Amino acid sequence: MKLPVLLALTLLGSAAAQARWSESSYANIGGWQPAQSWCDTPGRVLAVTTPAAETGPVKLAQWVGGKLSVQNWQLGRPEPGAGQVYTPLIPAGQTQSQNPEYFIHSSNIENTLDPQYRMTHINEYVVPAGRFGCRYVPGATVLAATAKHTVIVWESGGKVTYASRNRDGTPGIQLTGGTHTRVSGRERYVWNNAGYRYVLELGQPGQPGGRLSVLKGTKLLSREELLAYSISVQK
Repeated sequence: MKLPVLLALTLLGSAAAQARWSESSYANIGGWQPAQSWCDTPGRVLAVTTPAAETGPVKLAQWVGGKLSVQNWQLGRPEPGAGQVYTPLIPAGQTQSQNPEYFIHSSNIENTLDPQYRMTHINEYVVPAGRFGCRYVPGATVLAATAKHTVIVWESGGKVTYASRNRDGTPGIQLTGGTHTRVSGRERYVWNNAGYRYVLELGQPGQPGGRLSVLKGTKLLSREELLAYSISVQK
């Protein structure tokens, strides 16, 4: 008779013990700024800055071929649906219409309110240039974009894994056995592979920014500045 109560308490305790995640996103739009969201696609990267309130003026940034264009827009009031959220994007100076032509489509299920998800699923951006489906990587702790690559980091149980995707959508490389440390307030991820060292550095909320470097021994072979990134940490 007491078993159902004990089982319920056990399940409740298990749920409470689950990790809760806090996601932060940033974009380098003439300087690093907090991002309401951003969208990684094979042909371009898009980002919208965080407005001062839930709605209001924002910057809509797009990188195509590594070249940045920025426009003034407004973020409208989010319109939740069955598992979906549509956040209107409104040209500067106009008012929100009943059926917005442009919007950010995200999930109200796959987000950090549920401990199963480390990041919010941004499905797509619909802007004057077209409809763009966004890369989503379940369980990633870092998702970042450079002009040449997508960078993905998974971290779980002390294991730190790296994967990259080329900007044209083709696979890059995958590395395991990485390390994660915090150096001078910056997150530092390092992987060693056949004499090469891959280093990803990310700033924290007060000092955002990041870069991906590849070294052989002490020689710097390449350095790619990030255009945008999201990082999810345990609360």
